Amino acid sequence: MKTYRLKNKKRFFTFLLLLFSVIVLFVGSVVSAGENLKKEYKTVTVRQGDTLWGIASEHRGNMDIRQYIYQIKKINNLEDAIIYAGQKLNLP
Repeated sequence: MKTYRLKNKKRFFTFLLLLFSVIVLFVGSVVSAGENLKKEYKTVTVRQGDTLWGIASEHRGNMDIRQYIYQIKKINNLEDAIIYAGQKLNLP
């Protein structure tokens, strides 16, 4: 059986260090990307006379109201803008 001998140990260990660094950076970026997906939502209880447009205009900040309403509907699995008193809505 033939045995192999490293001719340049410095180059081999430099390669291993570089490979390990790339793996650590890749795993770190994947983990941090997963953390960004977890969003905190504000919960609002719908009162009598509230509309989705009215709630959105109170909480949207600088965002376009149409985009904000779209996000509210998507988060809360609403097919249309009909909401009911006592209903809890998650707001982005």
